[in-house]
Amino acid sequence: MTDKVKKNGRKILLLGSLICGMAGVIPCTVVHATDMTSRVAATESASLQQTSTESTFPETTTEQSPKSDDNLSVVKIKSIDIVSKKSMKLTWDKNKKMDGYIIYRKVENGDWKKVGTCKGGQKTSYTDKGLTYKKTYAYAVVAYQTKNGTKIYSVPTGEGTTKKLSFYSKYKKGLKYYYDADGNVIKDVEGIIGKQKSYVLKVNTSACVVTVYAKDGKKGYKIPVKSFLCAPGKTNKTGTFYTGVTHRYWILFYNSYSQWTKQIHGNILFHTSPYTKYRNNKSLDVKEYNKMGTRASHGCIRLQCVNMKWIYDNCKGKTKVVIYESKNPGPFGKPELEKLPSWHKWDPTDPASAKWCKKKGCH
Repeated sequence: MTDKVKKNGRKILLLGSLICGMAGVIPCTVVHATDMTSRVAATESASLQQTSTESTFPETTTEQSPKSDDNLSVVKIKSIDIVSKKSMKLTWDKNKKMDGYIIYRKVENGDWKKVGTCKGGQKTSYTDKGLTYKKTYAYAVVAYQTKNGTKIYSVPTGEGTTKKLSFYSKYKKGLKYYYDADGNVIKDVEGIIGKQKSYVLKVNTSACVVTVYAKDGKKGYKIPVKSFLCAPGKTNKTGTFYTGVTHRYWILFYNSYSQWTKQIHGNILFHTSPYTKYRNNKSLDVKEYNKMGTRASHGCIRLQCVNMKWIYDNCKGKTKVVIYESKNPGPFGKPELEKLPSWHKWDPTDPASAKWCKKKGCH
């Protein structure tokens, strides 16, 4: 149910409320609009709390009152991950029925400010840049939806979800990990350590995971950088190899084709999930793509586009590749795969796919 409250000559539509806790406290509750009349000042606050100061939060732009919609309720911030000394990434659950999200940020004891907008309910993340190392930030995400020409918003209250932009490193079981201020392992440290001159790629064919390692001086390749989900062969030769030739497009077996490829040894390659047409990245074999994370290839190591392109761009020359088998997926665990419907004929991680996903409202 919605309420329409007049304040300063303007009407504000309220639909639901976010009440989020401190860092790591994800559960939220919904306070419906009928309970929000006395709290209308929260929509015109600079602090996400009940206050009468000037609003930095959204309000409706028309007088029309839409029907209530229970889908416009809580936006749960699932995680805030450190990307670099100057950036953090927020993630939340997908809700395709939303028209978009607005991201608000507060720096320590400062005021709330709008820092970004994500159009489309398919969006599930936002990277906030230009931050200051060792500062603590609070975030809130507001969903919005247009009903009968009127834009309505969920209204956040409380102190948001907080995260300190700080990290440290230490060795554990022979590897150098990076941790955030809460003691959580950072699972992608490329933005922290910067681009390296060389890497080692370790392919665990049992767990279907590729882990990238960087060099820690004379200690060797002891820094796990990031991990990729892969689809290796049903059987793979184990051992140490050094990469060879690369190709932007390549012809595979059985009338299938690949974008970015890199030779491991002989006819065994790193390559993308197969396509049914040459140089056509809207001809993805969806059935094969959905096998990512299982032993599905004829011997090569299949990867999603974003990860295969990373290897293509960053692993120059004769990069060392170790192929092994272990029940332990590796230092960062096994990444998850979002499977695709049969009509989704492109890899959503392909850099060229953003416009297609935006048109379809899928990613």
